[in-house]
Amino acid sequence: MNAGKHRAVLQILLAICAAQAAHADSARVATNQGNTLYGQGNFNEAINKYDQALVESPEALQPRFNKANSYYRLDDLSQAMDLYREVAAESKDMGLVARAKYNLGNSYFQQGIKQRDSDLQKSIDKLKTAIGSWRGALDLEPQNKKAAKNIEVARLTIKDIMDQLKNQQKDPNQPQDPNQSQQQQQQQQDQQQQGSEQDPNQPQEQQQDPNEPQDPNQTEEKEQQPKEDKEQQQQDAPDATAQEILDREQRQRENRQRAQRSQWRKVEKDW
Repeated sequence: MNAGKHRAVLQILLAICAAQAAHADSARVATNQGNTLYGQGNFNEAINKYDQALVESPEALQPRFNKANSYYRLDDLSQAMDLYREVAAESKDMGLVARAKYNLGNSYFQQGIKQRDSDLQKSIDKLKTAIGSWRGALDLEPQNKKAAKNIEVARLTIKDIMDQLKNQQKDPNQPQDPNQSQQQQQQQQDQQQQGSEQDPNQPQEQQQDPNEPQDPNQTEEKEQQPKEDKEQQQQDAPDATAQEILDREQRQRENRQRAQRSQWRKVEKDW
C-alpha cells in the first residue's frame, strides 16, 4: 500500500514537472516571436506575444522587460515605467536589474525634457529622478559609462533650466520655451509682410480649403523632410543616451516651429 502511494505521488510530481516544462517552452517560443516582431518595428504585435509568454509563465521577467521596451518605443512611457519598476524590484539577475534602472532613468529624462515646454519645475523634478535611477544602475555596474555620462548631461540640463526659471521669475511675461520668443518674432514678421502685400481694395482671403493644393513652396519643403517625419514617428531606443534624447527632442521642436511658421505664410494665388 505504501509503495502504491509513493508511485502515485511520484507520478503527480512528474506530471507537474512536465506541465511546467511545457509552459516554459511555450513562453520561450512566444518571447522569441515577440523579439522578432520588436526587431521589425511591430511593437504592438510584440506586446501581444510578450503577454502570451507571461500567461504561460507569469513569473518570467525577460518578456516583461521586453514588453516595457516596446511601450517605450511607442512613447507610452507610463506603461513602460511601471514594468521597468517591477523588473528592477523582482529580478534576481543584477544585470537585468541594472538595465531596467537605466531604461527607467531614460523614461524619466524623456518626461522631463517634454515637460520643459510647460512646467520648468516639474521638468527639473523629473530629471533629478532620472539621475537617481541612473545612479542605481551605476551602483550595480560601476563600469557603465553611458549611465555616468547621462548623469552629467542631466545635471547640465538642470542647470540650464534653473537659469531659465530664475529669468522667468524676474520677468513673468517671459515665455518658458527659450525658442518661443524667436518663433513669435518670426510670426509677427510674417504677419507684417502679409499686411504689406495685401491689396487694401481686395477682400481678405478666406481660410484655405484643406483639400485644395498647398503652396508649392510648402510642398517642396515637405518633400525635403520625409526622413525627419519618419524619424519623429519613431521613438529612440530605450537604452539610448541622454544626449541622443536631447538631440532628437531639439529636432522635433525645430520641426514643430517650421510647421507653425508655415501656417502664417501667404498662399500664393495661381490665377
